[in-house]
Amino acid sequence: MTTSQDAPTDAAPLITVDVWTDVVCPWCYIGESRLQDAIEAEGLTGQVHVRAHSFELDPTSPVGGSQDNIEHLVRAKGMPAEQVREMEAQIKAMAEEIGREYTTERPMANTRGVHRVMQAIGAAQGADAATAFFLELQRGYFTGALNPFEADVVLSRAVAAGLEEQVAREALEGGAHDAAVEAEAREAASMGARGVPFFLFNDKYTAPGALPTDAFRQALRQIAEEARAERGETERAERGEAEQA
Repeated sequence: MTTSQDAPTDAAPLITVDVWTDVVCPWCYIGESRLQDAIEAEGLTGQVHVRAHSFELDPTSPVGGSQDNIEHLVRAKGMPAEQVREMEAQIKAMAEEIGREYTTERPMANTRGVHRVMQAIGAAQGADAATAFFLELQRGYFTGALNPFEADVVLSRAVAAGLEEQVAREALEGGAHDAAVEAEAREAASMGARGVPFFLFNDKYTAPGALPTDAFRQALRQIAEEARAERGETERAERGEAEQA
């Protein structure tokens, strides 16, 4: 996903993409990858501003639990273990089709702490830093490079994002920023979200789920054309006002 850090500094981006996501959501990881590919394929690199928002895939997951993703779905959804493994293998195949790594067996626990830290970073350093922090954890989780349920991992990334370690620790372990996490989830629900990923383009168009890359491309193309047209109309109007002044 092209993050907000990739947006141009001298002009507003053509497209803003708000995405509600969870660090342990496999379809969020696939959707992020497909969106990134679509942005590049449409020649929009540097013109898309992405902002991550909190949405817990399963708020009932145990805090600090030691189960893995297979055990979690067997216990939470009542799915046979073999069915879960088949599902994971299918997602892995999808990831490989778009050139992304994907590990099928991962740790699983409650993600509220990660979301609180993301909110703390956003409050202190802005949405760009918060989004970059979150996507690093999510990508690392699905490639097997990072464990977002290890406090040291989360804290080190939060400090790298510019947050004071004590503030990050308080967010991770305490209730600070719970209200912000819950407010973002309610905002998505008010727009019809029943799960994640959930995308909002330029505050106009919503898209639930990990769309195919071609569908993302079509959406981005249409929205970019609209944004260019609106920007052109605004510039013409401003020129007209300046000439009349």
